[in-house]
Amino acid sequence: MWRLFLLQHYSKSGVQYLVMIIKLILFFYAHSLVFSNDIPFGHPEGPALQGVENVMDTILADDYNLEILMSFANHKKGAAGHLALAVRKPGSNEETVYSANFYADRKPEHQEGYYTEDLIMAIPKQEYLYGVRSSISNHARFGLDFGELFKRSVVGVRVYGVSEAQLDGIIAFYARMNQDYTNRAQNTEYQRGEVVYDYMNLNCAKSVAQAFKYGAGFDEVSVRGNHILGNLPYAKALFAHTPTETTMQILKVLHKFGARFDVILYKRSEDSTYQNDDPPMAFKELANRFPSVKSLDFFNGSTAYEDYDNLLAMNLFFQMGKFSFEIPKGTQMVVLEKQKSPVPYDVAMEIAKDAASQDSKNALRRMVRLLGLKLTADNDTSDMYDPQASVSRAHLFETLYASE
Repeated sequence: MWRLFLLQHYSKSGVQYLVMIIKLILFFYAHSLVFSNDIPFGHPEGPALQGVENVMDTILADDYNLEILMSFANHKKGAAGHLALAVRKPGSNEETVYSANFYADRKPEHQEGYYTEDLIMAIPKQEYLYGVRSSISNHARFGLDFGELFKRSVVGVRVYGVSEAQLDGIIAFYARMNQDYTNRAQNTEYQRGEVVYDYMNLNCAKSVAQAFKYGAGFDEVSVRGNHILGNLPYAKALFAHTPTETTMQILKVLHKFGARFDVILYKRSEDSTYQNDDPPMAFKELANRFPSVKSLDFFNGSTAYEDYDNLLAMNLFFQMGKFSFEIPKGTQMVVLEKQKSPVPYDVAMEIAKDAASQDSKNALRRMVRLLGLKLTADNDTSDMYDPQASVSRAHLFETLYASE
């Protein structure tokens, strides 16, 4: 009798326990759905983009090894942008983006509420570009460490022909940088002074150049600022790496060693109302400027670029372009916008040089205009240059592959 009572009691208790667990699961699931729906699109923890898996499948069908990711600039006061490096694990579709941590500068104002554990963050590529939540930390920054494409467009230069040993070298180098950062190492082989983030010294672009030089062993890649002048306040800007200049010189070196390239344009969403810190405005209202070389274009606050090196880079990336992906306004889906056959690097460079020469303006004439001096009608042809009528290279990517 006791045996029957215990069996009935525990069977009943077991069923009640199971029902309680199911109710809890349903409650939290329903709560999460309501919570997610309450958060607008283009915000952290908001609705996920649709179509991302299709994008990744399309991209990963090619056998590239690396992708240099150049993010557009959001600030009208300067068009530096951001540079990161995606490494594809050999024989797999696993890609990790290595991105210098803007807040790993040991400044007091970044010690709380910011992710500062690593100097070089290792982020899954899909999360870096399209993610609405971070797998790294609750303190990761939306639009910088994840969900980049809700804030700004990205140009991805894919690299083919890098060896497995070179890929392993890059990964090991970034691990070393993080260990040196943790240990507060000084005057290492690759960096003069402390290994810590510095916008004008050890910045995002320099960390990518260092990975190619000291990690992959491409000794011809130039790394600037590792001397006494590189740490002087007024000289730092002269030696600072910028994304476009750094990418261009890396491609030049890698081409000599037989590497091949193509380019992807990832266009940003124009619907995110998430509020940016500096400048304080919604993501969708921020400037979305091609990352400029150090030139008059850098500070002019415009997308009407005139500098030869900027035009050369934009034309080169256009010629080498293969895919363009966009998030159509008013939708929550990323789609393949255009596709073309990429032009090989050496041919693309010659085409880009010719186009840049035709489109760039006389630098001296522009400097005179900026100084406020009036030129005579005989030597001022500036009003002959009509950015609206000509093919604007600053908006080149907005019409990417339109001719094919």
